[in-house]
Amino acid sequence: MRYRCSGEVHRDFHASVLDGVNYLIDNFGEEAAKKVLRRTATEVYRTMHEGLQCGDKTELLEWWRYYLDREGGKYRLEETSEGAILTVEDCPTQTHLRKRGILDGKRTCWATKVLNDALCEGSPYEIVLEETGDHSCRQILRKRC
Repeated sequence: MRYRCSGEVHRDFHASVLDGVNYLIDNFGEEAAKKVLRRTATEVYRTMHEGLQCGDKTELLEWWRYYLDREGGKYRLEETSEGAILTVEDCPTQTHLRKRGILDGKRTCWATKVLNDALCEGSPYEIVLEETGDHSCRQILRKRC
């Protein structure tokens, strides 16, 4: 997998991403933040995006597993004939932000949805993100209708 990093930088990455998203939205609007997230999905995560465009979900699922395992996330990932269902019972991002005293981290959920939409752009897939609680969600990778 191309997007594998190690060390402890990643946990602080969540707060930095939230700060960046908040800065962009507060100073330039949601469209500017969407543009940055879209470019991240299609350029930084290029091979994952290209795989999804070709109908290959392998790298996305590996990425989900790798980071959730690495951060001690409580989750289930079920592959289906249409795609996959990721059920996050305790989001490591939200848990980490709360431990750092950052109580309004929901823009990370918004950013995840925008990133997911861009990852799936031009592909046979879509990812539907359903918030199921303060620190839980379900992300459903499925074929577009």
